Amino acid sequence: MKAELEQLIALQKTDTSLRKLQADIEAIPDRRAEIEREFDQRAFEIRDLEKRRDDSRAERARLEAEVVEQRTRVERAERNLMSSQNEHEYTSAIREADAARKQISQLETQILEKMETVEQSEATLQEREPENDQLRTEMEARLREFEEQTRTQTEQLAAARIERERLLSVLPKQMSAMYNRIATRIRDGVAVAEARNGSCTACFMPVRPQMMVEVRRGQEIITCENCNRILYYAAATENMQEPNKSRANATSEVAAS
Repeated sequence: MKAELEQLIALQKTDTSLRKLQADIEAIPDRRAEIEREFDQRAFEIRDLEKRRDDSRAERARLEAEVVEQRTRVERAERNLMSSQNEHEYTSAIREADAARKQISQLETQILEKMETVEQSEATLQEREPENDQLRTEMEARLREFEEQTRTQTEQLAAARIERERLLSVLPKQMSAMYNRIATRIRDGVAVAEARNGSCTACFMPVRPQMMVEVRRGQEIITCENCNRILYYAAATENMQEPNKSRANATSEVAAS
């Protein structure tokens, strides 16, 4: 029974590790987004400068297109002026040409302002390029580290699943069924709990002295009267390993001689 109890403890530790690894892997998208969000916040001023530059370029292009339209309007007004046959047509053509030229002047002023904004933004971005490169390098390093951690966790999860199946395969079916039944019923999935200082460490309820004696012996499966988890005594599991250590030491001494 001691060996089976030790296997149950190992199974519980494996399941606990499995749950943690699974939770970590499920949280990967959020954790990656948090890393990217952190660096976006640090690079906010640079992003703002880039946006201001790009917006100014787009606005300049729009203004230049409007200048072309107004110049076409001037040309049309000048043609109308040349072909005017009365004072009304003549005056209308002059007014249209003047209005278009005035609009062109205003547009060209705005274009110059946008050009200055682009130049200033470019100059500032060039000055801060080393800072931007450093931020990008740091983020890429963090993401590489994160990807490596993710790969490691995925490998650990696969190994833990294999170990779980191995432990279940060597347990008596009745005992593995009991373990699964308790683990499924309890919210945190902890079916095996340590009894320490006269209490169950899972539900913190006292364990009767006589029951504690049986738990210490480790000769049979004892469950908590309150939460029904399988109880074990940590010192007992340590003592289980002592004979194996002694045999290993004896073997080493014989080999050395």
